Amino acid sequence: MSNSWTEEVKAALAPKGRTLVVTLGSTLRADDGVGPYVCAHVEFHRPDIRLIDAGTTPENIAQTAIDWKPDKVILVDAAHFGGTAGELRVIPLEAVNQQTVLSTHSFPLSVTFSIVKEDTGAELVVVGVQAKSLDYKEGLSAEVEETASKLAGYFNNIGKVADR
Repeated sequence: MSNSWTEEVKAALAPKGRTLVVTLGSTLRADDGVGPYVCAHVEFHRPDIRLIDAGTTPENIAQTAIDWKPDKVILVDAAHFGGTAGELRVIPLEAVNQQTVLSTHSFPLSVTFSIVKEDTGAELVVVGVQAKSLDYKEGLSAEVEETASKLAGYFNNIGKVADR
């Protein structure tokens, strides 16, 4: 895996108890489609890990997240943090709407997921993928698609039913 799979990123992506993975973004804005791409390429077979694509309206899945009572929520979204295209980085929730995660969402992510965190007590992590382009076009850049494919592979591996 690339250099951006730091120990911090690996720890953020690791499941913990009931784990909810929420992908975000729009397939109509180039690399902002990284979340939907990951969601479309992941299939979990464990009852303790769930995947939801929130698209550009994460507030619409907040109640579903709260009702499921996860121990950990992992958000995957395109971001702009000055890294190289396709780079992964853990982003503090309080920094999400200030300058890092892209604001193609209709309601602030930090507000939506602060509510989820408060109501569930879940650990919440945001993993951003550095976007190369946010142009109004379909398809990911090669760098972001490579990272998205690796993320999907990682999630598929942890989402397998454990042998008993």
